[in-house]
Amino acid sequence: MKFGLFFQNFLTENQSSEVVLDRMIEIATYVDELNFEQISVYENHFSPNGIVGAPLTVSGFLLGLTKKIKIGSLNHILTTHHPVRSAEEACLLDQMSEGRFIFGFSDCEKESEMAFFNRQLDSQEQIFNACYDIISESFSTGYCHPDNDFFNFPKISVNPHAFTPGGPLQYVTASSSKVVEWAAKKALPLIFKWDDSNQTRSQYVEQYKAAALRFGVDVTNVGHQLTLMVNENSDSTVAKQESREYFSAFVKEMYPSVEHEEKLEELIAENAIGNCDECLEASKLALEKSGASQLLMSFESIKNLAHQKSVINLINENIGKYHM
Repeated sequence: MKFGLFFQNFLTENQSSEVVLDRMIEIATYVDELNFEQISVYENHFSPNGIVGAPLTVSGFLLGLTKKIKIGSLNHILTTHHPVRSAEEACLLDQMSEGRFIFGFSDCEKESEMAFFNRQLDSQEQIFNACYDIISESFSTGYCHPDNDFFNFPKISVNPHAFTPGGPLQYVTASSSKVVEWAAKKALPLIFKWDDSNQTRSQYVEQYKAAALRFGVDVTNVGHQLTLMVNENSDSTVAKQESREYFSAFVKEMYPSVEHEEKLEELIAENAIGNCDECLEASKLALEKSGASQLLMSFESIKNLAHQKSVINLINENIGKYHM
């Protein structure tokens, strides 16, 4: 089991963008000296529920501040970016960090973003496939020459070529059944979302295995990632209230047709929130349901920075004892 962090960078009440980003920077440089393997940064647009629209840019900044930890995008949205530009930036980060960059990507999950970036909603699946094929070819060969309904241009060199053979390590967000089956065909590892239920995570991993079997793809050595929100406090009520406040606006935006309190209760129950025992039990169950071999944690709902670090230290000690 490997462990890392992810940053949502929600802009909550009484916080400025400067405070949110400064805290990410402080925690990222802090954990670089500890036993964590990875940091991933969430992409979001046009709402306070994630104020980083360019996770590759942030990754470059954090890679420059750190020495050993791997850093990358959690969900670089392929469908709304030009694939050549994505490949160029990813390969540049891979080169300059000498292999510390991780390329986590996703399909677009918001119809409003598809419209804003002038992408055809009825061709979303095909656009996603076309973008990935260009990026994959660029990573593996250093060149690309697409000829499809969305991209058509002469063979070009994608510079710089990747430092890591085959390109940086890749993960794709398990955002839908279609994406999960698509990932299985390519033996790409999944990132399970913190806001999905354990039931959904379990369904996705079974769909992944079934699709791999159906298409004759060996996924024996594929290791998935699970993202969980962590808020540990000896006073369980405090941890749950802080988390409720932190999640509330996100739930309203992303789950407008779901009963608000019901979804909040699900998130609190199925993430690592509460006292130590509650956090451990929830984490174990979520890992079991997803079958993930790497756990990425966000501590951002913990209001007090000193307490954030104390929880990180506690987990770091256990990593050192049981997983090193």
